[in-house]
Amino acid sequence: MMERWPFWPTLVLVCFLTLWHDGEAEPTFTIDWVKLTLLPKTTVESGSSLTLRCEVKVSHSSSQLVHTLKFLMDGTVIYSKNTSEAVVEYSLVPARASHSGLYKCEVQIFKKEKSSETQRLTVTGLQTPQLKVQPNIVNEGDEVVATCSAPEETGGLHVFFYKDNQELQLVRSKDNSATLNVKVQESGNTSLHCNYMLMLHPIAGKSSNSNTVNIIVQELEITPSIRIVPKAVVVEGDRVHIICNVSDHSQSGLEVFLTKDTVLHKGHRSFSHSFVVTTNDTGEYVCKTEKGNVQKSSKAQLQVAELFSRPILSMTPKYVFEGQDFNLSCRSFSTSQTQIINMKYSLYKDKKHLIDGQVFSTLASTTSSGNYYCQVEAKGITKVSMPLDINVKVPVSTPIIHTVGKMIIGQPFQLLCESKQGTFPITYTLLKFEKPVAHMTVTGPQRSALFNASINYRNESHGFKCLAENQGPRYRKHSLPLNTPVIETVSTPILTLNTKGHMVTEGVNLALYCSVQKGTVPITFTWYRKGVVKPLNTTKSSKTREFHIIKSITRDHEGTYFCQASNDANVTRGSLPVPIRVNLAGWKKALIGVSCVFLLVLIVIILVIFLKKAHTPQKRKRAVELSVKPAHTKSNDPMRVSLTLDIEDNTAGNATPGIMGRNVWSDHVSSSESDEESKNEESEKSQNADELPLQNVDSGGELVMHDTDTVKGDFQDITQADWNSELEPE
Repeated sequence: MMERWPFWPTLVLVCFLTLWHDGEAEPTFTIDWVKLTLLPKTTVESGSSLTLRCEVKVSHSSSQLVHTLKFLMDGTVIYSKNTSEAVVEYSLVPARASHSGLYKCEVQIFKKEKSSETQRLTVTGLQTPQLKVQPNIVNEGDEVVATCSAPEETGGLHVFFYKDNQELQLVRSKDNSATLNVKVQESGNTSLHCNYMLMLHPIAGKSSNSNTVNIIVQELEITPSIRIVPKAVVVEGDRVHIICNVSDHSQSGLEVFLTKDTVLHKGHRSFSHSFVVTTNDTGEYVCKTEKGNVQKSSKAQLQVAELFSRPILSMTPKYVFEGQDFNLSCRSFSTSQTQIINMKYSLYKDKKHLIDGQVFSTLASTTSSGNYYCQVEAKGITKVSMPLDINVKVPVSTPIIHTVGKMIIGQPFQLLCESKQGTFPITYTLLKFEKPVAHMTVTGPQRSALFNASINYRNESHGFKCLAENQGPRYRKHSLPLNTPVIETVSTPILTLNTKGHMVTEGVNLALYCSVQKGTVPITFTWYRKGVVKPLNTTKSSKTREFHIIKSITRDHEGTYFCQASNDANVTRGSLPVPIRVNLAGWKKALIGVSCVFLLVLIVIILVIFLKKAHTPQKRKRAVELSVKPAHTKSNDPMRVSLTLDIEDNTAGNATPGIMGRNVWSDHVSSSESDEESKNEESEKSQNADELPLQNVDSGGELVMHDTDTVKGDFQDITQADWNSELEPE
């Protein structure tokens, strides 16, 4: 049994051999350059021989290296070759304008590519086209086929066909030829030629003209002749024959027509058309033959003279009203100087026979209105007049006049005039004191007229009247004078009081009277207080004066008042402001007087007291010290209570003296000093007992001062023992 090779060494060997083999399959190379040359040059004439040469320089390690070489025109490959040669050529023979464009060559070796620089090729000139026409000998109305081609051109063409040097039609073709069917209508010789442009290179322009092909067009012998019998100038009532003749009847599909604005007759060979003429038959007659698209014609003129004129229907008078006689008359004149004719007249209303004759008379009524015409007949010729519309008019009724809206003095307003009956048109005239002011004509459907007017005083309104008429002064009516209430604007109101002046006593009822001198009632009065938006009162009255009462007026009602007045004239006028002042009531004045007198007396008393006090000398201030010894004193701690009273005598007259008191506890004072001070205090008390009112000592050991005279007696009854017992501690 053979031993196996190890796996990893085998894998490494296989990879090495593979890499070595690949290195041998793709040799080392580089493309140095690629060059394109256009021979003989980049601009050549159409039809020239042109060669495209591509050269490539490749550096490589092997002796033979195959590469792919491509020629491109405007980015599209036109030739490709695999070769090992360094130079490749491609020929364009013959060169055409369609070959113009941008060229380059491209080399590809394995995965490497390199391109040459781009070269522009311009081929000037286009191939001269060729024109063929079949057939070239035809009859009028036949069709020929023209083919224009440029065999050596490539791409689509725009082909232009010309007939007798006039452009006939443009044909677009995707290849290098185009065909057109041409109809020939006129006899004689006709020529055709063509040229073209390239679809892809329109900048190359048009080619030169092709060969010219002459076409012989043979005339068809179908021209007709026309003749009028007995003659071309006749009189109404004569019969004429118009003969249309065609010499060649062998033509198949031939049509013959006699026309004058319309087709009078049609046939397929020669014919005669006969009729009795009128003046309307005057004009040009045409005899025409047709075969396919070929037409031939001949013309003749017919002149027809009037035998009698067209009748005219007239009415007298020009305008007719109900109950009025009117006449209708029909007239016609003979124009023939050689013939005496008998004319028959007839009258018609609304296409119904009315009478035979020239004149019709009747009494106008509403049924007389309608459409009238007359008819005249002579020698088989009938003529009808123009229609006459007769509208029997209704006279206007008495117009009425009234205002539109309110009539206010000094303001513009409108007056309306209207007649309920009467045929249109109706003319209205506005009169003011019998003089015309304005005119207006109405034609319907509205029957009224509006006039603008104004007045400056009340009685001026009665001077307006309205005049209505239709077709003449015979039928005119006057209205009654205008009778519309006149509104007079209120004058400036005056605000007055029921007092003599503007001062009012408090508590009275004050009446504010607002009045106007002029103004149509009812009048609306409104009272205001200045500074207050809301009105005090508003009332509508049939009088020119109204009032507003302020009951029990107070000082709060003081201010400036005014009133306003307005009526249906919608004009509001205001009065001048009136200031109102309110005085105090009588009892308040008396009370204030008494108070003032009392206050004055009080001030006088105070001043007297003050002056008296200012002139009285001030007494000296005294100090009174009261000493109270306890009943049982300790030998080691002698104690004495001293009460000092500071008395200042500032009294003057009946003034009450003021006493201030204080007590002072003094320790370690000798008995001699205490006795001496006690004697001095008692002597001073006796001297001033009649002057100082004192209070009793309260439970706290303090003296309280009194302002009454009773204190004086109490103070005199106080003894030293009483003071000692009262101040002795418990």
